[in-house]
Order: sequence, then structure tokens, then C-alpha cells
Amino acid sequence: MTSILPTAGSKETVRLGLRLLWQQRGTLAATIVLLFLGTATVLLIPPLLGAIVDTVIAGKPFQDVLWLGGAIAIAGVVAAALEWLGGVLLVRCLQRALAELREEVFAAALTLPLSRTEEAGEADVISRVTNDVDAVTEAISGVIPLCVRSVLTITLTVIGMAAIDPWLALAALIAVPIQIVTTRVFLRRSRPLYMRLRREEAERGRSFIEAVSGADTVRAYGTRDAHLEGIATASATAVETHRATARARNVFTGGLNAAEFIGLAAVLAVGFVRVTAAGLSVGAVTAGALYFHRLFSPVGDLLGSMDDLQRALSGLQRLAGVVLYAEAETTATTGEQIAAGTISIQAVEYRYGPNAIRDALSGVSIEVAAGQTIGLIGRSGSGKSTLARLISGVDEPTSGTVHIGGVPATKATHNGRPAAFLVAQETHLFSGTIADNLRIAAPEANDDRLSEALAAVGFELSAVPGGLAGTLSLALSHREAQQLALARVLLADPPVVLLDEAGSQAGADPVLVDAMRAVSAGRTAVVIAHHLDQIRDADTVVVLEDGAVIELGAPEELLSNAEGAFARLWRSSHGG
Repeated sequence: MTSILPTAGSKETVRLGLRLLWQQRGTLAATIVLLFLGTATVLLIPPLLGAIVDTVIAGKPFQDVLWLGGAIAIAGVVAAALEWLGGVLLVRCLQRALAELREEVFAAALTLPLSRTEEAGEADVISRVTNDVDAVTEAISGVIPLCVRSVLTITLTVIGMAAIDPWLALAALIAVPIQIVTTRVFLRRSRPLYMRLRREEAERGRSFIEAVSGADTVRAYGTRDAHLEGIATASATAVETHRATARARNVFTGGLNAAEFIGLAAVLAVGFVRVTAAGLSVGAVTAGALYFHRLFSPVGDLLGSMDDLQRALSGLQRLAGVVLYAEAETTATTGEQIAAGTISIQAVEYRYGPNAIRDALSGVSIEVAAGQTIGLIGRSGSGKSTLARLISGVDEPTSGTVHIGGVPATKATHNGRPAAFLVAQETHLFSGTIADNLRIAAPEANDDRLSEALAAVGFELSAVPGGLAGTLSLALSHREAQQLALARVLLADPPVVLLDEAGSQAGADPVLVDAMRAVSAGRTAVVIAHHLDQIRDADTVVVLEDGAVIELGAPEELLSNAEGAFARLWRSSHGG
């Protein structure tokens, strides 16, 4: 069963968010000041409107009304300008923090153990850096600025109502219990729904990606209907959760509307009593009612935003989970510098999950001296690639040990990088120039060094338009792709290199064979190949069958045993 990457708790997520915001503290402080001043200015409007009511009732000159109207217009313009500028700064501040988080998540995803990423499935990682980032981005662009303004408006409005008449402020509080209960019920119902929805969307994405990426296998085994049913089931599950969240939102909105109606009725009723019993002016009651009416929008915005905030928080927790998990893994697997490229494999066993039919490796023990080349051969499924993954530190053995230079392979480093580099059958090339692809291995390398590495593996740079600055073409041959991968190894210069059938798709290509020899020279090399000519010059040959070593020795020694497995394979590959 797929085990997705962990999700951070609320406390850990808040700490990460505060750390990112602290880097923008100057902009954030200016933002708060501007928004506070803008909110305070706009709250001058209700008292000015109340003053107009009292002016009219008192029969004062129309000129006084005009002056008050002009003050309202000025207050509106100033408030709009301050809030606009504060909103722009707030979005800029939050976007910078999000950009920093996005970079941290991307960097963390690249540092995750490959085995853990494969276990989680690429759809989980993809959904976090796409859907979850989108949810947080939407909140930052609209919801969070709205919430900040709403909090400031609510706080200053309540202060303004209390300043006019404390009884009006107390009357407004009758709506608060209804809002609190409504919000708590919504949060209790929606939080698990949104977390579940994120997981279900990731599962739906995984179903799509697996079916599309494995389309050839699906067609070959006739499992199209089963995959379509799986996708339909995952989609239906996510849709049903969407419906449940929509029902929760509708109940929440109805509760907020009821609170607004009851609160406004209470303010007007108390205002009537205060006008008749305490001599409060009609204008003051008008201002108080307008203040409460002004609370409708910010309170509704704040509580109504819980929906979007819940989605954003769920996405933020999933993003933070990647960062915190990567940090924990990095701490737990601190690298150790090795002194030599020796390889020691002792009684290694490995099984792909508890439901595997058999062990992929069983009782494998091999010793390789520094600088030696060892060839691994065997039928498909014999355990060659699995052993290469263990030596490279991608996976850990179920039992037994794999050491490089006396250090566990998962921790062995050389000059701050993994001590062993694995060149797999499928080579990934990134968009960009040839130089860009090579500098992945050595960012500081100049053009001369890049050219030397390409020449060492036989890459014809002159045949590429633009040379090092030439853009990679989709027509690049498998040989050229493998040559670029091997050139990266030369540039990185690790003490141990593993070539997992690097020339398999090109056959026993003499150019690739020479390139593999160039890469193996001067370092410990493990070469996996079906084409035995690629390992004819190896110091040691290991023959694997069903995950166990059935022959081990120098090529000439193994060839001298005519009934041995290596000798039979050699005769078969060379026509007897």
C-alpha cells in the first residue's frame, strides 16, 4: 500500500510560517501600520453620518451638512488609499514568504530519500507542489489580506461603539455566541473533511498518473477496465467529500446570517430605549447602528473565509510536512566522509515490502577493493539492479550491511556529495543547453572542463549546433544521452560509480564501452550489463541468480570452468 509523505501538525506549521514571515518583518510592520490607519480613518464615517442626522434634526444651516459631507468624502478617499497601499504591501510580503516556502519545499523534495519518494508515489509530491501551493497562493492573494482588514475593522468598530454608548456595544454582543457556536461546529466538521479531501485528490492524481505512465502495460495485460474503475472510484470519493464540505458551508452561512439579524435588532431596540430614557441623540444611535451594520461585512468575511483558510491550512500543513520530514531525514542521515572507495557487502538480504513473494537478495556477500571494477551479470530479476541501489545508498538492506569505505552506504559521502553515483538505464535530460545539463554535476566547471569531460566519453560536440550552448534536441540518440550522463560522473568525480546497464539499449556499442571504461578508470566501479564485452576487463565478475551469488571470481578464472554459469553465458553470447 502506498504510504504518502507526512503532514505537519498545526504548531509546526505555525512555527514555519512565522519563521518565513520574520524574514519580511520590515514590510510586515509597515503593512500593519498602513492598514490600521486606513481602518481607523474609514471608521470616522459613521459618527460623521450621525452628526449629519443631528444637524438636520436641530435645523442647523445646510452649510454645516455640506462641511460634514466633505469630511466624509475626504475620510473615504484617505481610507481607500491607505488600505490599498497596505493591501499591496501585505500581498507582496506574503507572496515573498510563499516563494521562500515553495523553494524550501522543492529543495526538500529533491533531498528526500529516493526510496521514500517512490514509496509515497510521485503523485503525492506533485499534488503538494501544485494543488497545495495553489490553495495557499489563493489565500495569500485574497483571503488573508481580507481577514487582516476584517480583524482590524471589527476591533476598532467595537471600540467606536463603546465610545458612543457602552449599552449599544453590549447589545451587539448578543450575536457573538451564535457566531461562536456556528463557527466551532463548522470547524469541527470541515477540518477533517478538508484533510480527507487533500488525501483523496492525491490518490485520484496517483491513479491517473499510474494509468497514463503505464499505458503500454495496461494495454498489454488488458487491465484498462480495472484502471478506469479505480480512477472512477477515486474521483467519486473525492466528489462526495466536496459535497460534504459544501453542505457544511451552507449551514455555516445560514448561522452567520441569523446572528447578523438578531444583533442588529438588539442594537436598534437598545438604541430606542437609550434615546427615550437616557437622552442619547438620534445621531448617536444612528452611528451605533451603522457601526454594527459595518460589522456585517468584516465578520461575515472573517468567518466566511474559514472555508478558504481551512483549505489553505491543509495545503500549508502538507507543504510543511515535506520540509520538516526532509529536515528530520537529513539530521538522521548525516553524511560521513570516506577515506577510500572500498565496498563491503555482508550477508545482505532485501525484500520489496512485506507482501513480496520472495527476497530480491538473499545472503549476498561481496568485497571490492578500492579502484577495482566488478561486473554484475545475471538474468532479468536476478537482483542486479537491487544490489546497485543498495550500494548507491538509495535503499537499505532488510538485513546485513553495505559499506563504502567503512561507512554505511546510505551515509557515505565524498566532498559533501554521495560517495557512489548510479547511472541507470534511463537517463533524464533537463531542458536547456548541454552545458546546463553538465553543470548539474559541477556548477563551477568552466567550458574547457565540460569539453574535456565530453571528449573523454566520445561525445561529438561539433555535431551539435551551438556546441555547449546548444539546446538539447528531442532527436538526441540514446548513446548521446548516456554519454552526457557518463560525462556528469567524470565532472562529479565520485570514488564509486555504478553503471546499471548504461549501454544496454545501444547494444555492445564500442563507443559506449570505451566511455564506461573511461568513467571506471581510477575509481571503484560496479558495472551491470547483459552485453558481456562490457565487463570482459573487470577485476571480478559476480553472477547472480534468484537474488543469490552463484559464481564470483576473475573473468579468466570463471571462463576456465567450462560448466560454470559465466562460461555458459559467454559461449551463448558469442555464438559458442
